[in-house]
Amino acid sequence: MDAALPERALPQVLILVALFLLALLPRLYSAQTQGWGWDGPGSFTLVNFDEAGSCRAALDGFSYSSLVGWQTISIASALGMPPPEGVRGKPELVKAYCHSAGHIMVARSWSAVLGALTVVALAVLCLQLFPSQPAVAWTAASLLAVSGFHISQSHSGTVDAASTFFIYLFLAALATSLRRGRAAGLVLCLPLLAFAVWAKYWVFAFAAALSVLPVKAWQVLGGGCGPGRFLAPVLLLCVWLATVCNTAYQPWGIGWLLVAYYLLLPWRRLARGTALLWAALPLLLWCFAQLELVQAYTAGSLHSRFGAGYGAIAENKWLRNLLNLPLLLVLALGIPASLFIPAGLRAMLADRDNARVWLCLLPVAVFLLYMAFLAPVTYYRHYLPLVPAAALFAAMGLYATPWARRPWFLVLFLLWPALLAWDMVSDYHRDPRQALRAWFAGHPGARVFHTYYVNPPAGSGAVLFRPEYAAGAAQPLRRAEYLLLSENWYDTAFANELNGPRVDQLDRLIKTRPQYARFYRQAIAGQHPYLAPEHTWRLQHFMPELLLHRAFYGNFQLFVGDIILLRVRE
Repeated sequence: MDAALPERALPQVLILVALFLLALLPRLYSAQTQGWGWDGPGSFTLVNFDEAGSCRAALDGFSYSSLVGWQTISIASALGMPPPEGVRGKPELVKAYCHSAGHIMVARSWSAVLGALTVVALAVLCLQLFPSQPAVAWTAASLLAVSGFHISQSHSGTVDAASTFFIYLFLAALATSLRRGRAAGLVLCLPLLAFAVWAKYWVFAFAAALSVLPVKAWQVLGGGCGPGRFLAPVLLLCVWLATVCNTAYQPWGIGWLLVAYYLLLPWRRLARGTALLWAALPLLLWCFAQLELVQAYTAGSLHSRFGAGYGAIAENKWLRNLLNLPLLLVLALGIPASLFIPAGLRAMLADRDNARVWLCLLPVAVFLLYMAFLAPVTYYRHYLPLVPAAALFAAMGLYATPWARRPWFLVLFLLWPALLAWDMVSDYHRDPRQALRAWFAGHPGARVFHTYYVNPPAGSGAVLFRPEYAAGAAQPLRRAEYLLLSENWYDTAFANELNGPRVDQLDRLIKTRPQYARFYRQAIAGQHPYLAPEHTWRLQHFMPELLLHRAFYGNFQLFVGDIILLRVRE
């Protein structure tokens, strides 16, 4: 906080506490109610199979980052729910413990608390960027507090909300140290940097090291030019690197991108050593991209155990990545707030007095470029670290325009995302899988096949389905009476966060096979000879962002979606 204004400390602390409580209540409520009581009082149904991966890693039962797992296991152990003796290194036993109701309750609650603390960390970061405009901090933090997407990720026992908290805790601490000019503070930021990276292998945090470079070094590196002068060359370099790392292209066929890059660099303004660095940068990045680990996180593999790998999307990745980014931010903050993000970016570029502190956000900028151009895996939750920064720029853009002086618009600015959050988070409380229980109760003894994520009631006798059962004469399928399809599984055959809008090429679809995609489309359309659609349990929405996403991309949520019941024809 602003050291020159100590009299404001207590009011600011009270506001931060209020923001924390505003953020915590909806997150903690959903965290502790989702999946409980579906199959009777006290029963628990796991609805998100990506939860507790860090716990499994901490017990050597899964390959993943273990920091959050160590934390949740420690909390669960302190509450009398430690891992059973002898489970370490035994994947099935580890999974059973980490997915148990007790540990999932702890993991979700811890995620909710850290999600709420992210709101506080964002406010502190904003206070360092705008010490004379605390309203920007309170507005940005409030916007994040009522973000339905951030709430949805915070009530889940994955590492995403926790990772985002550690990222912004580190950025807030770094900005505070730079604002106050204390070298000791920078040293204290190192453990926070380790947490920001360790929570989810978020290596982009290392880009923050560039913020501590002397101002003279930045002037030499940029040849005295402003950041806008290098925007076009940097974007061209990103396009070139993205093309090199795409399975559909070869690097020697895209030389024109490098020619344009070299033509746009301000050679006359650059010192000789700096010019050599800029000239060698494409080659250095190309060598870096040849590393096997880097290729896994930029190009992806062509095959997976589910069929096509993430790399199979090939050239379709361009459209998907560039479309997913604005879609996610609009769904996370709402249309009104998202419209002010460009104004916030312009205000940042015009703020030369705080340029050094703004450099703290370099990790977020590098991550944004990665998600826009390189990322082969684009589940919406992977974009979560961008949401607090987007809230910051939306609030900054609001106060850079006359709209901030209209009280009615300030109310709309926060009420709209609150309504969007209500609509979005309600999906988890009106999960179609709950209504499915009544159907099973009315059809005792029915022979049922189901796909992943249907989560049939325990003891229902439903059997996991494979698309091969419906091939040819479909003898295996015809042994059943019904087939239940979960959108969370069959949506890989349609436009969604992984495929983008181009779904006409079946061999470019992710995590499926062409024959599987063809089957799901035929079955849902009622064109399969042995299947007839009978009933659908659908999510219901009223906000335009979710309605438009559903119309063109399918439901926004990953683990909550429509369920379709098909009767097997004789």
